Amino acid sequence: MLAYVSRRLVWAVVVLFVVALLTFVIAFVLPADPARVIAGPHASDADVSRIRHALGLDRPFFDQLLDYLGRVLRGDFGHSYKQDRDVLPLIVQRFPATLQLAFGGIVVELLVGIPLGVLAALRRGRNSDRLATMFSIVLIAAPSFWVGYLLLNILAFQPLVNWNLALFPLSGYKPLDLQYLALPALTLGFSGAAYYVRLTRTTMIEEMHKDYVRTARAKGAPPPRVTWRHAFRNSLPPILTQLGLDFGTFLGGVVVVENVFSWPGIGRLAVQSIVTSDVPLIMGTVMFGTLCIVLANLAVDIGYAIVDPRVRL
Repeated sequence: MLAYVSRRLVWAVVVLFVVALLTFVIAFVLPADPARVIAGPHASDADVSRIRHALGLDRPFFDQLLDYLGRVLRGDFGHSYKQDRDVLPLIVQRFPATLQLAFGGIVVELLVGIPLGVLAALRRGRNSDRLATMFSIVLIAAPSFWVGYLLLNILAFQPLVNWNLALFPLSGYKPLDLQYLALPALTLGFSGAAYYVRLTRTTMIEEMHKDYVRTARAKGAPPPRVTWRHAFRNSLPPILTQLGLDFGTFLGGVVVVENVFSWPGIGRLAVQSIVTSDVPLIMGTVMFGTLCIVLANLAVDIGYAIVDPRVRL
């Protein structure tokens, strides 16, 4: 077990190193000039050159690269040009809002997707199966920003206009306030629930035709026990894989949803950094998102090894 975890940790470090390298190279070749962004559009070339020299942007490429990688190893993601703050504290400040939204989206995904997927598998070929499939197709095809604006119009704007009663706020964020979290979580969870419907249906159909399920039925086990304790339990590995990917991606920032609802998370911070050409903040948010995905995948891999020892081989 220790050897397996060690191998996964080594690969995680390799992935982070490659992403850091690619992020720096892309930021280096971007046409945006950080010194010009700091100095302003009307600054003289001499002022821009002084700022570029003060930031070390006039040094050779490999010197800047080694300096950046060394700072990342120390947990230093640089200094934001526009917000005049270190990048890591900015990201940490936005992380609780993103974490809250990620948990909310995951809960909606699982509560909607898994029951519908199981129902579709148990009633394969029937009307309920067709309805669940159509529902998943609609959710996959619907853009997240459209779903968000639709929910805002129906549940937040229309009640406020027609009945002078706001069921949900139009935007904003309060820690651990379900009224503010509900619509962003529904928007995030609906799109992801479609994948869980299809994934659960496929894996459940495969498990329901295996010998151990037929044996359990022959012994007179109740249908709910056969479905959930036997078939669904063995359908969990691919669902856990998708769950790990989703959770890591959500923790890295959900750009569209956070912008629609003015949610002060890491995704919105990343968009602001791109708009203002704040290169250190762009690289910092990318690295933090990658770290979240790598850690989520590592947790899933370790969970597999605990549940099924064959994975360690």
